[in-house]
Amino acid sequence: MVVDDHLVFAEALAMAIESHEELTCVATALDINDAVDLADELQPGVAVIDVELDGGDVAGTRRLLERHPELHVLVLTGEPLSRELVHEVARAGAAGLLRKTSSVGQVVETIRALGNHSFAIDRTGLTALLQPDVGGGRDSRNQSSAFLTRREQEILLLLASGVDLQSAAARLGITANTARGYVKNLYRKLGVHSQLELLAVARDRGLLDAAG
Repeated sequence: MVVDDHLVFAEALAMAIESHEELTCVATALDINDAVDLADELQPGVAVIDVELDGGDVAGTRRLLERHPELHVLVLTGEPLSRELVHEVARAGAAGLLRKTSSVGQVVETIRALGNHSFAIDRTGLTALLQPDVGGGRDSRNQSSAFLTRREQEILLLLASGVDLQSAAARLGITANTARGYVKNLYRKLGVHSQLELLAVARDRGLLDAAG
């Protein structure tokens, strides 16, 4: 389902999606009220939604996901991507974020890749997400890591170094389920919803330097 208040854009994207035989656009909606009603009726697997709807922020995404938590929402924006926007969209529960200047092929490939508790983002968004924080010193960074346990810090550092969770568990001599429990705690403590966001926020707060 495509949700955008620009009818020409919505219909063009819907046609592009329909041109891929494994994908079907079941509906287009021009506002969140219509989107919620259509989602109730048609039960789409994915909603591609303009971030500007319903007050100009991610309120529309939140509304849709409160009603349909199983829905994968890909948010599109016409604005430059910023770290704040990436965090806001991820915390709203969306499954991905792209600029409207992205190619149709990129949008389609992203739709295919949604799910599995990951967050889809293009290189520009990743660059914005990983911009270093210009404020704060070493002392404040050490203080910010104090609320993480030693084991949580170990898991965080291993993930940041590129080690997958199964290998991290083996290195620490714990089960994969236990390691997943520590990751869930990290998500909760840092208010994030994906490993990508976890590492970006940890880097932003200086937790990787402090833990190291």
